[in-house]
Amino acid sequence: MSYYCPHCGVELIKGTKFCSACGKKVEQQQTSAEISQPRKSKKKLIIGILAIIIAVVIVIIIILFLLGGTSSFGGADSRFVGEWEQDLGLGGKLLWKFNSDSTLATGSSGGAMYNVGTWNVKGSQLCLYNNAVCYTYELSSNGNTLTLNIFGDSFSYPMNVVLTKKGQGGTKTQTPNVACTADSTTNRITVVTVDSNIKWKDIVLSNDTFIQSVNWTIYYNGGTTANAINTQITSTNIDVLAGDYILLNWGTKTGNVKITLRYTPTNSLLGTWTVNV
Repeated sequence: MSYYCPHCGVELIKGTKFCSACGKKVEQQQTSAEISQPRKSKKKLIIGILAIIIAVVIVIIIILFLLGGTSSFGGADSRFVGEWEQDLGLGGKLLWKFNSDSTLATGSSGGAMYNVGTWNVKGSQLCLYNNAVCYTYELSSNGNTLTLNIFGDSFSYPMNVVLTKKGQGGTKTQTPNVACTADSTTNRITVVTVDSNIKWKDIVLSNDTFIQSVNWTIYYNGGTTANAINTQITSTNIDVLAGDYILLNWGTKTGNVKITLRYTPTNSLLGTWTVNV
């Protein structure tokens, strides 16, 4: 870097305090020029550090978003936050409270609540009790009715739950009449009479035996069409008709199989039938 006398313009040697041409003092001007560069470097360093911090924060937010679930950045799903009631029959109700901090509490309706774990939404599933069980969910009645279903076997948790947002009432649905007969000779539970416009998707099958040892198939369309083995019917356009039946097969074993049918819109028991397979 070159240095020049601010008075006469003659080029100076670095460190010169007096101009060799005009004799005037030039030390102050040189000092100002020399200290300007470190200040600029310090400013660039601070800007660089801030840029790194911002980049790290953005990466953390993206990772949390991709992982899904509830976090301090997103908060709980507002569709579920609040108090819901489960009708247990005979006037009994169970209160579910989905808190905004993703904790879950239950208790008798109007009574004390107690904590039972956490809840969070994962795609099409609502996971409860610290992710111990995940239900598929359906919101209806303008978001005031919440239906939870497990498709498969569950011995620790109910396979279906219908909740109504407290204070809203939801849609009042009447439990249909579905009458069946059990025949141990043919290993069938056959629908004899049923109300009109009742869908198989709204009926859940369960039993009190080890269902993984029992194969069952629902035959619909009046008993002419077979559904997949050990699978609930989920299609929205298949009605329950007289003549439909559930076929049971226990392989080489024999014994009683108690089958329970439940209507999910009202969470009501339709009936229980026993077949000696």
